[in-house]
Amino acid sequence: MLRNSFWIRHPLALFACAMALLAAQAANAQSIAPPVMTHVFPMGGKAGATVELKVTGQNIANPEGLHFSFPGAKVEVLDSAAVKPDPKKPVPNLTAHRFKVTLPADAPLGTHDIRVVTKGGISNSRAFVVGDLDEVNEQEPNDDVDKAQSIKLGSVVNGVIITGTDVDYFAFTGKKGQRVICNCRASSIDSRLHSAIEMYDRKGAYYGLARNYADNDALLDVTLPADGEYLIRVFGYTYSQGGIDYFYRLTVSTAPWIDAVFPPIIEPGKEAEVTVYGRNLPGGVPEAGSVVDGRMLEKLTTKIKAPADPIARQRLAYLGRVPPLASPLDGFTFQLKNGGVSNPYLLTYARAPVVLDNGNNDTQETAQKVPVPCEIAGRIEKKGDIDWYAFTAKKGETIAIDVQGERLGSPVDLFFQVLSDKGAVVTEQDDTPEAMAPHFSVRTDDPPRYRFTPPADATYYLKITSRANFTDAGPRHLYTVRIGADEPDFQVIAMPASTQIPDSGVVGQHGGYAFNVFVWRLAGFNSDVTLTGENLPAGLSVRPQIVGSAQKQAVVVVNAAPDAAPYTGAIKLIGTATVNNQKRVREVRAGTIVWAVPQPNILTVSRLDRELVIAVRDKAPYSLSAGTDKIVIAQGEKVSVPIKMQPHWPDFKSNVIVTAAALPPGLNLNPLTLTPGKESAMATFDNKGGVALPPGNYTIVLRGQTQLVNPKAPPPKMGKGGPINHIQASTPISLTVIPKQLGKLTVTPMQAKAQPGKTLELTVKLARQYDLPLPLKVEAIVDKVKGISAKEVTIPADQEEAKLTLDIDTPPNPQVAITIRATAMFEGAAIVHEAKIVVAVGK
Repeated sequence: MLRNSFWIRHPLALFACAMALLAAQAANAQSIAPPVMTHVFPMGGKAGATVELKVTGQNIANPEGLHFSFPGAKVEVLDSAAVKPDPKKPVPNLTAHRFKVTLPADAPLGTHDIRVVTKGGISNSRAFVVGDLDEVNEQEPNDDVDKAQSIKLGSVVNGVIITGTDVDYFAFTGKKGQRVICNCRASSIDSRLHSAIEMYDRKGAYYGLARNYADNDALLDVTLPADGEYLIRVFGYTYSQGGIDYFYRLTVSTAPWIDAVFPPIIEPGKEAEVTVYGRNLPGGVPEAGSVVDGRMLEKLTTKIKAPADPIARQRLAYLGRVPPLASPLDGFTFQLKNGGVSNPYLLTYARAPVVLDNGNNDTQETAQKVPVPCEIAGRIEKKGDIDWYAFTAKKGETIAIDVQGERLGSPVDLFFQVLSDKGAVVTEQDDTPEAMAPHFSVRTDDPPRYRFTPPADATYYLKITSRANFTDAGPRHLYTVRIGADEPDFQVIAMPASTQIPDSGVVGQHGGYAFNVFVWRLAGFNSDVTLTGENLPAGLSVRPQIVGSAQKQAVVVVNAAPDAAPYTGAIKLIGTATVNNQKRVREVRAGTIVWAVPQPNILTVSRLDRELVIAVRDKAPYSLSAGTDKIVIAQGEKVSVPIKMQPHWPDFKSNVIVTAAALPPGLNLNPLTLTPGKESAMATFDNKGGVALPPGNYTIVLRGQTQLVNPKAPPPKMGKGGPINHIQASTPISLTVIPKQLGKLTVTPMQAKAQPGKTLELTVKLARQYDLPLPLKVEAIVDKVKGISAKEVTIPADQEEAKLTLDIDTPPNPQVAITIRATAMFEGAAIVHEAKIVVAVGK
């Protein structure tokens, strides 16, 4: 949601500013700006059917076709379509085109991505739903009962709330006893509409209002009391906003609907018995205690086997909307059939044995005993519900507790406490203010992961509930808890370059395009991530680029060769890291901004895409390259990089402003200008200003920007768009910062007494200053005294201390000076830490 009161109060001003941003597009390849898709209508179609689509956007003149995130769609470009101007919402250069699309009969049912392709490249995505029901488009006028549009039960309507006070009526005929599910999709298909629906019969009987089932989608469930005709009323809940952005998909059917699956987690490769809660379930029976919005649900018990394939287990194969906060999940889609296919439901993978909430654990005295490690599947099933779990732990053995609810799609607002066996509260954890970026906001009501180090061997208690448990409860209010040792992991999300507008990747021959990258560092993961390309189209390359162990944000550059062939489609980027001394590979996931915002500090509405796409077009006007691809410096030194701008267009004579993309905090570069005739310069980074750059591995990417203006042509008129920003990313530069020290080394005791023929145990501790996962070799250096020795020991990368044993085999000596040395190796450089102790060897 937008967290700025002016833009909330003045949505038309927001729209105008956003559209102005869309008009000022950046081009990475050519003089033709890349396309921007603002709307597609209808927003979906039936598998195997042929549908006519109207695509609206900017820079979409002379489209070449459409790109879907699933294969097999046949697309025919028809002609341009009219765009009705709205004087209250000036949209520069907005045009529309019609396409004839035949969807494959085997297209997966669910939400996909659609993009428009032009000579300028490929557009941002818009949601496109493939279903199994017949579809119709809303027909105006239908704003009153006697103007209701007739539709069939078992169909989908694609419509728009065109003004704030617009209402749409639809009429269908049903039979007594049919359980009719009316689902109005809005935010889940990229709409701004806060949808609401009501149902009546022709006699005026009222059957309820529905809204806010999930975000701004609505779900109305009515069992028809008699044969006859019924009316559905669709509207924006506040009657205050409307327009072409306020579209919806209304499904009216008796197909199954899944509200919840318990447990929502399954171990990979294993078959689990689950209970499905919903409506119109095949073989479902009413469940008296399971109620959602006043409607009793049905219950069905079935078995589900989770995929065992390691590659499948590392993917989020879910054909529903995935917000940024859920982007690190791994899981798969579950659906049911019963006269139609249900909505997709997300199931995720468990990493430990699954324990089910037994429902009789409402007090500390009745706490449910759980093993460690385990994954608990729980739920706030009744109002006032509080769940207690008991687990045993040993002193000093750290246990991680990770609780998820909202990230799984649950409406629950969780918090938890850890208590001692005496009832004392060890900690209370509530919301997670996790920060990535305003254009990829991951803040959640789920509690943050908590690392618990028991002070003694004992039984401890986990108390978990919802902030709204006395008003909101039921089968949808699910949660999971992972209790066990840290299992570090990571996920990588890549988004197009813009941080304010829906964008796409376009690279020109001899050019470079930089995707923004976000790294989820899960369960204490603190290693470098190396980004590369896999099976890239000929002519595209990704030089290995490192996201340092302390970074959550970076960029990754895709370069096109001078002779790269035109290409439009998906690419695969790979993130590789070392986790627990083992190589782990993750496929990079794609994200997108849904709607533009007028300034960088406003939170955008964002989601995951189904694929990461790029378009290769004709020769870039210029390219930017670095004179070196690797730099190694000591901590605190400056970084200097020779850079060169190479023109590729014969008439290119513009100045290029050079900045840096996604620098780590503490590394600064003042913008510099490359001018015709002076295409080379030295970019100097100063990491002494502000926060010192921590030691580690990084990647530096420079960013060039220029506008090609024809001095003989008049400036563009208002609303007609301005000069194109030509942006190029440099070849990446690997930067290694060698630390002077990893931390402070101490030895206990510093002064000790020992006897000949005995041993002396020392505690060697390094208070780590940086989060570098480096082991240290510890040895004893004894000057001028023979007979004192020690075997080398290692302080592991994830620990801070080790025990070093001295063997004393020397005559009495009142003062033996010993140097304890701890050495770590980082990128081939030895980092040495020393501490001195004195040992008095007695008789």
